[in-house]
Amino acid sequence: MSYKSTYLGKDISIPNKLNIVIALISIAVVLTLLWGATHTTHWYIKIICFIAFGFIGNTVFGLLHESVHSSFNTNKTVNYVFGNIFAALFPTGFSFQKSCHLNHHRQNRTDYEMFEAYHEKDSYFLKTVMLYFILTGVYWISPPVGAIWLMINPKSLFNSGWSGKDNYQRGRMGGAGMLRHLKEQSPSDIRKMRVEVLFSIIFQVSIFYLLDLTIVGWIICYLGFATQWSALQYADHAYSPRDIRNGAWNLRVSKITQWFYLNYHHHLAHHQHPHVPWKHLAKFVDFDKERPTFWSIYLKMWRGLVKIKEQSPNPIDKSFESLIDSDPFKS
Repeated sequence: MSYKSTYLGKDISIPNKLNIVIALISIAVVLTLLWGATHTTHWYIKIICFIAFGFIGNTVFGLLHESVHSSFNTNKTVNYVFGNIFAALFPTGFSFQKSCHLNHHRQNRTDYEMFEAYHEKDSYFLKTVMLYFILTGVYWISPPVGAIWLMINPKSLFNSGWSGKDNYQRGRMGGAGMLRHLKEQSPSDIRKMRVEVLFSIIFQVSIFYLLDLTIVGWIICYLGFATQWSALQYADHAYSPRDIRNGAWNLRVSKITQWFYLNYHHHLAHHQHPHVPWKHLAKFVDFDKERPTFWSIYLKMWRGLVKIKEQSPNPIDKSFESLIDSDPFKS
């Protein structure tokens, strides 16, 4: 798909300059917070770093999300370079994250992604563990671990029970869906992913050295990020219709939260129109329809798993697939 600045009669032009300004400020702030959490002796400043890094870290993740959808910048090189920096701050690998996330769009609300629900074939114990990992932030560990595993031994990752190989229950924890089609990619694409993960590791080691960080200071900041990030990743889908394109919520949150998260809570609009940049998502939100609050969904999930009653969603059509795979670059 070639770059188009309009869609369904609405302006969806990518805000190149604004994105770069937000990116540079956000990167500077997260590095400052990492330094502050390490070098301060005051507990209240550490708490401020914990909370602030949670918000700004999700701004960086929002920009990574834009890069994954090729919506950060209309210049392909700029999009890729910044995407790798954002991925390194997560930390994960850029192309690895892109592959996993686009798979999420292709199989949203299928059995692979019903994390709030179970059926008879599931391990109730494993599904319960996964649910509370999501709610408490532990789920954040999975992208870094998966990326490092890919870098060290991709064949082992693709053939593991966590990717669904000969183990349905473990595969239903999310890996089988996210890693779908990865082993079918060319050796050069896999090498590229491994190099990007290595870059992320070098990046993290470098900021440790240059900012003289400590493990404790790093954990304080990333724990704040993990808690906020993980809580949202499924709250915007839980209990929504079993429909690949329409199975999400446009959640109601405060304006401040909405700004920091770059409209990520307009998640139904994003799943319906995955190529639309964050700045324009509100144009595709029907504000007269049901919009539950984030907290209503998040707290409901704490009650535990529900049983799956609805049928699996229909496969996606080719026109929607083209929106997911679009690379709208000018150059």
